[in-house]
Amino acid sequence: MRDLVPLPLPPLVIYRSAVVLWCGKRTPPDGPPVADIAWVHGDDSQAPLHRSSLAGAQVLIDDIDMIEGQNYDVFRGACSRTLAAPPLVTYEGVSLFLSAWWQSGPRMWWADLLRIVDDPAISPRRPRVVGRRVPAAEVQRLDGQDYRPVPRLRASVW
Repeated sequence: MRDLVPLPLPPLVIYRSAVVLWCGKRTPPDGPPVADIAWVHGDDSQAPLHRSSLAGAQVLIDDIDMIEGQNYDVFRGACSRTLAAPPLVTYEGVSLFLSAWWQSGPRMWWADLLRIVDDPAISPRRPRVVGRRVPAAEVQRLDGQDYRPVPRLRASVW
């Protein structure tokens, strides 16, 4: 049996001055390498929360900029690789990524949430992923998201 671990976010890159997820790399036989990128779409004050989803595009690898501190080893060389982002949920009115469900005790469930923080005042061009564990009952699932890959883990010690 394999060890269950929380779902990670794919590495972050900069595309057209926006922080996005680098989800895949391909080298077509007749062209330059391309990257599959993704970002949260509909996560603004105008969009209903149940409409947030992950949007994506395929761009030239030369058009993305790497970010110091991110691990890009999975895309090294001429590989063809795809990474999946965890599904989205809402918590306190914001769309976040759900990386795991945790059970502590017979009835208490927690949700591990991930968000991308890109605050130039704190760290210019150094976005990072921040995690938070919250009561699962306070998390709302979003229509159209597949939660089957999210591991259900048992918390041993806090």
